[in-house]
Amino acid sequence: MKIFFTFVIVLIFQSNSFAQKKVDSLKRVWFNKSLHDSTRLESMKSLIADYYLYSKTDSALILANTMLDYTHKKKYIKCEIDFQTIIGEIYFEQNKFDIGIESYTKGLDLAKTVKDSTVYSKKLFELGILYYNHEDYVNAFKTLQKSQEACRIVGDSLNEGWSVAYQGFIYNDLGDLKEAEKYHLEHLRLSTKYGIKRSISGANGNLGSVYNEMGNIPKSLKHWKEAIKLSKEIGLEEYASVGTGNLIQIYINEKQFSEAIKYLEEYKIVTKQFTVPKYTRNFSLNIHLWQCQIDYGLKNYTKALSECEDCLKIFTANDWNPNSEILKSLYEVNKKINRQATALDYFEKYQILIDDEKEDKARTEIQNIIFNNRLATDSIAQTQEKEILNFAHAEDLRKKNREKNLYLIIGLLVLLLVVAYFEVSRRFAAKERKRLKEVNQLKNTLFTNITHEFRTPLTVIKGMTDSIKSNLVNNQDDDLENSLEMIERNSDGLLHLVNEMLDLAKIESGNMELNLVQADIIPFIKYLTQSFYSLAEEKQINFSVHCEIDCLKMDFDSKKLTVIITNLLSNAIKFTAEGGKIIVHINQITKKEKSYLLIKVIDDGIGIAEKELPNIFNRFYQTDASTVRKSGGTGIGLALTKELVDLMHGTIEVQSTLGNGSEFSVKIPVTRKAPLSENIRIANTIPSPVSRKILQTTEQTQDTNSEIPLLLIIEDNMDVAYYLKTCLKNKYETIHAVNGIEGIEMSLEKIPDIIISDVMMPGKDGFEVCATLKSDERTDHIPIIMLTAKASIEDKLKGLSHGADAYLAKPFIKEELFTRLDQLVAVRKKLIAKIQKEGSNILLKKRTKNPKLQYLQKIVKLIQENIGDSNFGSEDLAKKLLVSESQIYRKIKAITGKSTAVYIRSIRLQYAKDLLINTDKTVSEVAYDVGFNDPSYFSRVFKDEFGYSPSDISK
Repeated sequence: MKIFFTFVIVLIFQSNSFAQKKVDSLKRVWFNKSLHDSTRLESMKSLIADYYLYSKTDSALILANTMLDYTHKKKYIKCEIDFQTIIGEIYFEQNKFDIGIESYTKGLDLAKTVKDSTVYSKKLFELGILYYNHEDYVNAFKTLQKSQEACRIVGDSLNEGWSVAYQGFIYNDLGDLKEAEKYHLEHLRLSTKYGIKRSISGANGNLGSVYNEMGNIPKSLKHWKEAIKLSKEIGLEEYASVGTGNLIQIYINEKQFSEAIKYLEEYKIVTKQFTVPKYTRNFSLNIHLWQCQIDYGLKNYTKALSECEDCLKIFTANDWNPNSEILKSLYEVNKKINRQATALDYFEKYQILIDDEKEDKARTEIQNIIFNNRLATDSIAQTQEKEILNFAHAEDLRKKNREKNLYLIIGLLVLLLVVAYFEVSRRFAAKERKRLKEVNQLKNTLFTNITHEFRTPLTVIKGMTDSIKSNLVNNQDDDLENSLEMIERNSDGLLHLVNEMLDLAKIESGNMELNLVQADIIPFIKYLTQSFYSLAEEKQINFSVHCEIDCLKMDFDSKKLTVIITNLLSNAIKFTAEGGKIIVHINQITKKEKSYLLIKVIDDGIGIAEKELPNIFNRFYQTDASTVRKSGGTGIGLALTKELVDLMHGTIEVQSTLGNGSEFSVKIPVTRKAPLSENIRIANTIPSPVSRKILQTTEQTQDTNSEIPLLLIIEDNMDVAYYLKTCLKNKYETIHAVNGIEGIEMSLEKIPDIIISDVMMPGKDGFEVCATLKSDERTDHIPIIMLTAKASIEDKLKGLSHGADAYLAKPFIKEELFTRLDQLVAVRKKLIAKIQKEGSNILLKKRTKNPKLQYLQKIVKLIQENIGDSNFGSEDLAKKLLVSESQIYRKIKAITGKSTAVYIRSIRLQYAKDLLINTDKTVSEVAYDVGFNDPSYFSRVFKDEFGYSPSDISK
C-alpha cells in the first residue's frame, strides 16, 4: 500500500509540473521523510488547496482521496477532517454540489464524533464561505449563523466576527445595503470589543465599501481611511494599497482630482515594494487606468488617451480581455477628441461587456472581500485616541475671534457695496449671454432640422437611382415608372424646401416684393384647396371647404397666397390623425370700416400647448410637443407664412388646445389698386400624395412556419418604406407599420425575426418602440435596426442605450444594411449554438439576467413539469405562456433554431437521457415516463438526437 501511495503522488507531480518556487518547496517537504508527518501533511494541504483545487480538480481529487486514506490509517483525526472537507470543496468546484455537501458533512460529523468543537466551528465557518462563493445564499446565511454561535461558544472571536461580516456580504450582494450596513457595524463592534486590530481594519473597509454604494461618500472615506491607517500600523502595506486604490476611485468619481492624484502617488510608492501583486490583478494596469480617468477629468484628453492605450497593451501582453472600465474610458476619451467612429466602436464593446458583467456581479467584489479577509488574523492593543483641544485653549481662541469681529463687520459693509456693483454687472452680462445662447441654439436647430429634412428624400432618390442602375445592368425594367415617380416627388420636396429658405432670406434682406394683380380670389382659393382632396383622402381625413361668398375681386399675389394656404393645409394634414376632420372656411368681413378676406383652417389634430402658442411663428421654432417633434419639419413653414401675411399687410392668428386641434385665421385687407388680370397661375408647391398601394403587406398570406425570415418595417414615410421593401424582397418576407404604435402591435402579433424602425414618427418614436419591445419577454429577442435621419453620435448612442442592436443613418448604402443584417443573424446563430451545446439541464441551473435565456428557462420548466403527458404539445405550451402558437413558434425558432414541436421533443429526449444515466429504469419505462407512447419510435429519435441508441448507455 505504501508503494502504491508513493507511486500516485509521484505520478501527479510529474503530470503537473509547477514553475513556482512555492510549489517546489511544498513537494520537497512532502518527500523529506525525516520531517514529522504533521509538517508533511500540512504541505500537502497547501499544495491541494492553493495550486490544484481551482486548476487541476481531477488531480486534486485523486490526491485528496489518497491523503484521506493515509490519514485514516494513521488515525490522524484532525488531518482526516481537513482532507474530507477539502474533497467537499473540490466537488463544489466541479459543480457537483450534492456530492460536495455529502463529503463536507462527513468531515463535520467526524469533528462532532471526536468532540472537537474548535475544529467543528472553524469548518462550519468555512462551509458558510463555500456556500457564499458559489452563490447559494440561503444555505450560506443559515450556515454562517450557526458558525457565529459555535465560534462564540468556543471563544473563537476572530471567526465569530467574520461569520457576521459574511452575512453582511450576502445582503450586499442581494442589494439590501441598509441590512448589510447593520452586519458590518456589528462586526466592527465585536472586533473592537475583542481588540482584534486587523478585524477592526477589515470591518472599516467593509463599511467603506457599503457607504460608497449607498452614495454616502463622507462616511465611506472615513471608514476607508481608518482601515488603511490600521493596516499600515501593523505593517501590512500591500493590504493597505488595496484600500488606497478604493480611495483613488472614489475621488475620481467625485471629481476631486487633486486628492486622487495624492493617493495615486502614495499607491505608486507602496506598489514598487512588490514585484508581483498579491491582491490585485496588475499594479501597472490600475495606475494607467486611474491616470487616464484623472487626465480625462482635467481635460487632458491626449494624455488620457495615451494612458488608456497603455492599459490596452497590458491586457494584450497578458492575453486578458479588456474590462468595462477601460472600454468606457476609451469611449469617453475618443468622443472628446472627436474620433466619433472609434468612440462608437468602444461603446458597442462596452455595452456587450457590461451585459456579461451584470450576470457575474455578485462574484466579482474581489477587492474589498480580499482586503478584509486577509486582515483577519492577529490582535494588537488599540492605540490611544489623540487628545482634543483643551477647554482653555478653545476659550482663548474665542476671545481673539471677538476682537476680530469689529474689523470683520466694517470689512463686510465695504464688501457688500462691491458685491452689489458686480452683481448688477453680472446679471446684465448673463442676460446678454442668454440672448446669444438662444440665437446659437436657433441656428443649431435650423441646421439639424434642415439636415433631417434633406436626408429622408435623399435616401429615396439615391436608393431608387441605384435600383434603376442595377435593373438596367440586368436588363430589367420592373416598376420603372413608379421608381421615377418617387424620385420626381422627393426631388420636388427638396426643391420646395430650398425655395422656402430662399424666400425667407429674401424677406430678411428686404428684397421680397409683392407682385399684385386684381382678380376674383374665390375661384383661385377653391381651385387651390381642391388640390389637397387627394392628399387628405389618402390619409382618410374628412376634408371640406365652406365659402360664404361667391365672388370677391381684390389685389393679391397668387404665388405668395399659394405658399400661405399650402403651408397651413400641409400642416393640418400632417398633424391630423386618420379619420380626423379638416375644414377650410372662406368669408369677407368688415372691421373698423375696413374690408378683409378671412381664411380659416380648422382641424381636430394633435393641437399645440398653450405655452408654445406665442412662439410658433418665430423663425426656425418648433413646438416642444413630442408628437410634433416626431413628425419632423424645419420650423420654416409657419415663419414664412407669417412673414408673407405681414408683407400683404394682413394678420395671422391661432387658437389651439393640446389634443383637441387647432384653428388658424388669416385676414388680408381688401384693396383694388392693382391692374386687372383674368389669367392667374397656381405655383407648383402642392405636395403630391404617396399611394399606400405600393406597400401591400404580406401579413394576410404569411406562413407561420415559413423558413424565410420575417422582417417588420416601421416607417411613416411611404417612399422610404417602399425602397426598403424593394431592397429586401429576395431575402426577407416584409410587413409594414406606418407608425410606432402600429409597429408595437404588429411586433407582438407577428413576432418578426428582425425589425427596421425609423426614429421620428407620430404616435411613438423609434426610441419608445425599441424600449417597449426590448422590455417585453415576447419580443425582447428580436434584433432592432434604427434607421433615421438623426445621424449625430449622440443620437446613435441614445438609440443603442435604448436597446437597439444597430444604427444606420439616412441615406444609407444597401450593402451596409445587408452587412448589419448579416451580423445580427450571425449573433443569433451564435446564441443558438451556445444553447444547443449547453443543453436544457445546464440552462435550468444557470443563473442569468439575459432575458432570452430566462424566457427559455421558463419554457423548459413548463415542458419538464408536463414531461409525462404525451399529448402536451405546442398548443398547450402556448396556452400556459398566454401567447398564440405562432408567437411561441417564432420566439423558440429565433432563440433555438428549432420549431416548437422539435424543441419540446428535444427536452423530452434530454430528460430521458438523464433518467437512463441516473436510474435503473429500462428504455421502455423511460420512454413512457417522458411522454413517448411508442418505445421503438423513442429509440429511433433518441439516436437521431444524440448519435447513439438509448440501450448503449451503461448503467
